[in-house]
Amino acid sequence: MADDDVEQVADEVDDLDLGLKKKKKKAKDTEEDGEGISSVRATTGSFAAPTDLGPNDIYPYAQILQRIYDALSEKNPELMGGKKFTMIPPQVAREGSKKTVFVNFKDVCKRMHRTMEHVMSYFNAELAVACSLDPEGRLTFKGRFTPKQIESVVKKYMLAYVQCQMCKSFDTNLVKDSTTRLTFIECNRCQARKSVSAVEKGFHATNRADRKAAKEG
Repeated sequence: MADDDVEQVADEVDDLDLGLKKKKKKAKDTEEDGEGISSVRATTGSFAAPTDLGPNDIYPYAQILQRIYDALSEKNPELMGGKKFTMIPPQVAREGSKKTVFVNFKDVCKRMHRTMEHVMSYFNAELAVACSLDPEGRLTFKGRFTPKQIESVVKKYMLAYVQCQMCKSFDTNLVKDSTTRLTFIECNRCQARKSVSAVEKGFHATNRADRKAAKEG
């Protein structure tokens, strides 16, 4: 985003009275009964207009507010109530010639506020290999994987089960509704709540009983 766009966003934040220090006076046509929200009109700069709206048309309030929120989150995260989220780099080691160990798996899960069991099930499905969790919180995979591959899976998990789709914050909780049995991402920052799909069934190592059942079937 260009500097002049950021300045334009700052001006619009002042006009919308979001609690920041005012640099401009409010529009005169804003009504005291709260109907002034509908009077927000199109402006130039960072609030690019849809092609089907004219210069005098009323813009959707949610669209304008979202653009302000995105700009502030990107350029001034401290104004949105916190610092930028920084993920712990995965520490990966080899165990023999056929196994890979995610050494700091426990710390990564703690940083994301997710259970090791849920993250492990995601790795199991994404990598399509058997994996196990030891008492020290290390995740072991059958196969050889690079740190880059492990990091890629962590990022995909965060986008699917950690990041809030409304405000893009990673300060969220993953909860399961006991009534509907659906899983939701609940954001601690904007209070948004969004359902997410269950982790697909991952790799299952076939054993003698499985092969016998397959033959009999």
